[in-house]
Amino acid sequence: MTFKAFIIGLLASFGLPWLVAVVIPFSTMRSMDPIPYEEGAAVTGNFVLKRDGRINEGSKIYGQEGCYQCHTQLIRPTYAGNDVFRDEWAGLRKSADNADTRRETTAWDFDGEDVAHIGMSRVGPDLSNLGRRLETHLKGTGDSPEDWILRHLYNPRGVKNYRIGSQDIKERSSCPSKKNLFNVVEVHGAGGGLLPVQIEDGKGVRPNDRARQLASYLVSLRKDTLRQPLPAVLNQNPQAPVTE
Repeated sequence: MTFKAFIIGLLASFGLPWLVAVVIPFSTMRSMDPIPYEEGAAVTGNFVLKRDGRINEGSKIYGQEGCYQCHTQLIRPTYAGNDVFRDEWAGLRKSADNADTRRETTAWDFDGEDVAHIGMSRVGPDLSNLGRRLETHLKGTGDSPEDWILRHLYNPRGVKNYRIGSQDIKERSSCPSKKNLFNVVEVHGAGGGLLPVQIEDGKGVRPNDRARQLASYLVSLRKDTLRQPLPAVLNQNPQAPVTE
């Protein structure tokens, strides 16, 4: 083998995968054209996924805390898996309360974020629709999705009011505690903003700003895009199965 052939082989072996896996996706995400609403839609103009600064900061904290190592945010197309039909992962099935919001993940779901948190593995469930899922499960309990998430972050095996089938999620959670996002404080009076957790007398647990920003980000994860209309071209949800 000549030196020239060696260099060409080296470039082909490492350069092409780098081009396909890094350069092309990076360039595509940086220059995505706006998606206009189709003629006859309830709204006009272009689709813009709305996120405030608190949610964007929460996205950064999600990455810094390593949540992507055990959770995905990727509903695969039907030819690559059955994610769309997993209960509540890809949206909610049609019911008396809502339309069928199940759909695949698109690049626009991460528009505005510095990093697309598609995840590394599914040690825990996919979080693409977490905010909407919690809202549904906690309805009528007096508990808010944000409060539930804060308690889950502090003590993943101590939260209630969320079940998978007949089993409470706290019985099977392997999520590590994020107590670094909370402060133990002296309690005076009612102690507003404290978590309802057991701790020594005169002490309470209060989430810091990072915890609240992370919770805001997780609550924002919804496949119905926070009730914004979705252009038809982005709604790649196949027809729901005839039998449920």
